[in-house]
Amino acid sequence: VWNDSAWATGSLNPLVTADLEDLVVYMKGLRPDYKENSKVKFRLVGRERYPTKTYSSTTVSDSVTVKYLPSASCYYQIKDALTEDVMVPYGSGSYLSSDSSGNYFNLWLNGLQAERFYQIEYKVISGSGVSQTVNYYGGDFKFKVSR
Repeated sequence: VWNDSAWATGSLNPLVTADLEDLVVYMKGLRPDYKENSKVKFRLVGRERYPTKTYSSTTVSDSVTVKYLPSASCYYQIKDALTEDVMVPYGSGSYLSSDSSGNYFNLWLNGLQAERFYQIEYKVISGSGVSQTVNYYGGDFKFKVSR
């Protein structure tokens, strides 16, 4: 596993450290089933759980703004959903990337056994030293690798 992360956030704003405590994380376009030996782009989206209210003529979708998670401090992990064995651990080869639609990572499924369910978990580190905070997200992000 190697670090192939890329950062090109376009006009997205970052989630700041204070936002990470009240963060809603979901996976956009996560399918229940993927073919073995395929390359999949998994997309993670983050937003504030309680966005600041504004009283203007903007639409509802404008008030729920997608933001990107901090660079070089976001990792993914792939676990077998049944045995909870870690297939891809958190580490330097599991950084998230970012583009103008949010965070993502690419994964070749040829390293995962077919006809099994897997779950994706995320680790986000913010701050440094004494003020460093580690947040974990996931458990509900599951998919199957099929033949």
